[in-house]
Amino acid sequence: MYDCTVIDSDCLQVDVSLRNYHAQEEAKKNRGFFINQFGNAAESEEIHESGDFDFESTNMYHEIVSDLKKNNTQKKKYPDYFVHSSGTGGTITSVGRYTKRYDLPTKIVLADSEYSLFYDYVLSNMFTNASGTEYWVKPGIAGIGYGYNVKPVIYGETTSLQRSVIDEVVKMPDIASTAAMHVLRERGIDGGASTGLNFLVSLYKAYQEKDNKNLNGQLTIVTVICDPGEFYNSTYFNATWIEEVFAKRGGMKGLNCWKKVGLQPFLNAKKCVKAICH
Repeated sequence: MYDCTVIDSDCLQVDVSLRNYHAQEEAKKNRGFFINQFGNAAESEEIHESGDFDFESTNMYHEIVSDLKKNNTQKKKYPDYFVHSSGTGGTITSVGRYTKRYDLPTKIVLADSEYSLFYDYVLSNMFTNASGTEYWVKPGIAGIGYGYNVKPVIYGETTSLQRSVIDEVVKMPDIASTAAMHVLRERGIDGGASTGLNFLVSLYKAYQEKDNKNLNGQLTIVTVICDPGEFYNSTYFNATWIEEVFAKRGGMKGLNCWKKVGLQPFLNAKKCVKAICH
């Protein structure tokens, strides 16, 4: 057991876009230490293979491959795609660094929310010198994306997302990602908003590859259930909230349209957009 001392502390309420700035300033003022989760997350992640040593690598990709190798029904021992969204960027960057380090045949796909700046940052190195807050539209997808921070996207300072290890980035409408998490819950998978986004991008990649004759067997896509859906019972699972924040996207009508697009969602989804706009 460790001895713990409880001390009094102050609560400083600030705008979410300035929270990291104020945290850093308070640390300086009070001779504290600013951890900077967003800038340092990638550095805390293991990126080395452990081989046959007793102490295994803690990298998520190592766990994925270990599980695939134990599954006798799984033909491929390395996934074709790893699909994940970015909050701090630490997880997807560590997986990308791992696969690139060992030249593994898995493509790293960043799933990004509708108004997040990460898409343009990864593709074109945009928003690294100027803020993009004017392009951010609430509510976004909770826990992931970049836009509400007033600072530019700077690797090692405001984000741990490393552009060079991402092979592809895919944007999805926020209302569609919300619909996807509803579909998952109906099928027994109670994931949060970013899980819905990850699932939707995984479906998109599967649809893209459906006629690919060069896959050498079954298509294997790995994604992540990021957090439990119960966290969002009062928001992304709440019809009143959806009607309010997604009013311009059709509210519940828009969400239900996305849920019903059927087996070819990326063809039939045009009907949802047209119905909502008109």
